[in-house]
Amino acid sequence: MPVSFPEQQLGAIGTLVRDIYTEATFEEYHPQDTTLWSAEAPIAALYYPYNRCTVSECNACQRAYLRYVEGGGYFVDPRIRRLRTGVLVDAPLSE
Repeated sequence: MPVSFPEQQLGAIGTLVRDIYTEATFEEYHPQDTTLWSAEAPIAALYYPYNRCTVSECNACQRAYLRYVEGGGYFVDPRIRRLRTGVLVDAPLSE
């Protein structure tokens, strides 16, 4: 999340976490060889990192954002991605 991002303007409106007591998959969904950082990477709610996201809305512009915290070792790093309908996919978990 950029330091300049006005985080105080965001209000939580929901979550994509299905069950807080079950460990969600770390598998990512990239059928067209995108990466997590690709602008056109699909947002598949059952896959990482979206399966760990809260949904927030900006009070100023009414845009929706997906937020999660990347953590490991000695750091936590808040992440954010604008929710865009053009990249939403309803992908079932692979077996």
